This record gives sequence, C-alpha cells and structure tokens, in this order.
Amino acid sequence: MSTEGLRLPHEYRVASTRIGGFAFTVLLLSFGALLPLWADEGFSSGVKGAGTLLILGLCLLLVVSAAQAATVVTGEGIRVRGMIRRRRLAWAEIAEIRKQPNPNAHMGRGAPQFFTYAHLRDGRKVQLPFVDDKHVLVDREVARLTEVLDRHRQQPGGAD
Repeated sequence: MSTEGLRLPHEYRVASTRIGGFAFTVLLLSFGALLPLWADEGFSSGVKGAGTLLILGLCLLLVVSAAQAATVVTGEGIRVRGMIRRRRLAWAEIAEIRKQPNPNAHMGRGAPQFFTYAHLRDGRKVQLPFVDDKHVLVDREVARLTEVLDRHRQQPGGAD
C-alpha cells in the first residue's frame, strides 16, 4: 500500500457529480412539499409565494451546505466543515487518527463500512467527513494522515 506523502493543503469532499444528483433529488422533494401548498385554494397568492420562496431557500441552503462540507488538512491542523458545524483541530489536539466500523452500515445500500475519526487528547473524537471507504482508500488515507500527524509531533513546538 502506497503511503506517498500527502501534499498540504489537501481536501476530502464529495464528488461534484454526486452533488448534482443530490440537488436533483432535493428539487424533486421540494416540489412534493410545494404541491399541497399550490393546490389548496385556501391560501392567498402572497402566502403561496412566501411559502414557495421559503421552501426553495431551505433547499438551496441544504445543497450549498452539502457541497461545502469537507475535511481539509493543512499545516496547522485539520478543518472539518460539516453541513452545520465547522471545527478547527490543531495538530497538538489530535492524539491519533483511526478508522472505525460504521455500526449502521447494514442499514442502507451504499453506506460506508468504515468512518475515520480524529481522536483528541481530551478523549473526544471527531468524524472526518469524506474520509471513508466510499470516497477514498481509507487505509491508505489513514496512514497518510497519521504520517502527517507524526511529522508535526516531531517538529519543534509540536504536540509532544
């Protein structure tokens, strides 16, 4: 297995083709939510317009948030951009990086079998989005991330 060095910064994210499919699905579901609103004669055109803008705005926010979600590895640490929460993990905070089985992998077709987590020195763990076996060769990427973590530990002023 090649553990050729990771060039920094490095970003793990969903493929743009998958975002297109996700956007299409969200658009179809939004029309399903809008149909009863448009069909009901009891709502004024102003309420229908406001409801339409609200639902389409929420759908747009969902798609944009999904497209921006990523794990970004830099010289300073790891940035985790989720759909809602964003976190910065300095190399000094990270004790190790490990893959762990997805306990819900059996629930759906296409679910990752393994996720990757940054285990922090204080005992918490943070999932690294898109560093899983559906997006990358997870063993190779965990080895590469661990190599970067070890390099930062050996630098003056590093974690240890």
